[in-house]
Amino acid sequence: MSIRAIGLHKHYSVGNSEIHALDGIDLDIMSGEYVTVTGVSGSGKSTLMNILGCLDLPTSGQYLLDGCDVGEMTDGELSEIRSRKIGFIFQNFSLLPSLTALENVELPLMYRGAPKELRRRIAAEALEAVGLSCRAKHRPSEMSGGQQQRTAIARAIAADTPIILADEPCGNLDSRSSHDIMDILQELNRSGKTIVMITHDEQAARRAQRLLRIADGRLVQ
Repeated sequence: MSIRAIGLHKHYSVGNSEIHALDGIDLDIMSGEYVTVTGVSGSGKSTLMNILGCLDLPTSGQYLLDGCDVGEMTDGELSEIRSRKIGFIFQNFSLLPSLTALENVELPLMYRGAPKELRRRIAAEALEAVGLSCRAKHRPSEMSGGQQQRTAIARAIAADTPIILADEPCGNLDSRSSHDIMDILQELNRSGKTIVMITHDEQAARRAQRLLRIADGRLVQ
């Protein structure tokens, strides 16, 4: 599933000032690519990620997802895109504290209406893929940061979306856990997933096929 951004602008009004978070982004990501986006805090990385993930819309410009104009989609169609086409991995893991690891991984399948036995089997297989079968019944508070991030990745694996957007997936992890997470993401890319990752970690960024740098809302490399 390909990604194309044409002249993306995103403006915010803060008091009497207007903030230009994105200032004319042109971007092409082919299906199956592994791309990282780097830049200092406030450069527009997260704004770009939110638009690519259909969590926000640009002020102007065009975003084409597999050739379809996202700006012309209804709220229901955007929700369907987020459910079936795009998996998310966040720095803060975004796990529900009251649910076990297995139940957290099941969530995207539950939202799709998958039968309980099917989603339980798929979630268990996803946890096994990230080496967390032994933590299936543990809640987030009973797991380390690295284990929580593996659970979040397992959730994306279970959702089986063609695109995975990762926003600083190693930001709260130690170096060993970060290395393990990067290995998993690289393996997902080898399996055919399109990976777009935001990171401050230059070493992690270099493991991607292509590195993009953003500054003041513009791609500079």
